[in-house]
Amino acid sequence: MARPPVFKSFTLALVQLGSIGTDKSANLQRARDMILKAAAGCAKKPELIVLPECFNSPYGHVHFPVYAEEIGFIPGKPYDVAKSTSISVKMLSAAAKDTGSWLIGGKVATFAVECETYPLTLGSIPERDPTTNNIYNTCTVYNPNGDLIATHRKVHLFDIDIPGKITFKESETLTGGTTTNFFDTGTNMSHVVGWETGRGVQTLHVLALEYATTSGSLSLQ
Repeated sequence: MARPPVFKSFTLALVQLGSIGTDKSANLQRARDMILKAAAGCAKKPELIVLPECFNSPYGHVHFPVYAEEIGFIPGKPYDVAKSTSISVKMLSAAAKDTGSWLIGGKVATFAVECETYPLTLGSIPERDPTTNNIYNTCTVYNPNGDLIATHRKVHLFDIDIPGKITFKESETLTGGTTTNFFDTGTNMSHVVGWETGRGVQTLHVLALEYATTSGSLSLQ
């Protein structure tokens, strides 16, 4: 009979930034300040720090192309943060290294199976793919050394059209991602971005069971 999964606790800090302004530099500075505050303000240092979705940009389909940055991450290949043109990537990388924590940006559903105490850093920003000019809502993942080790492009975009009340469609400017992404953290956790939380809940439970007895990994749906 298979051994049942053992759930272990870990410390999580959720960062809420309030209103996001039009000054990207100010948005990034405030996000960094709050990351450092979250890391220092708890009785026990958080292993996982979570930023909001699109923390460097006002939230709206008209804003995404304006605030989008090129990241150029290729899975499986080392990424040189120092040569990156993305100021958001550079800030998150430095914050991860300074705090010794992992960080996640985006509206998040996370939980752990057989979780060890490893720190984590991720950030959701508008990303422009220079090869296609498509815009994505992208999470970037950093280890406690500040290395960018994975990215995830939000798959399920938020589109709503209620006649006479509200119409909002991320798909007017964003392109949905097409992949599920995994990376090794020494823990078993799952993460989803924004609107994917509702649609991905069954998938998360399946993943939790599937990876309960494997080496630690984090999955991005």
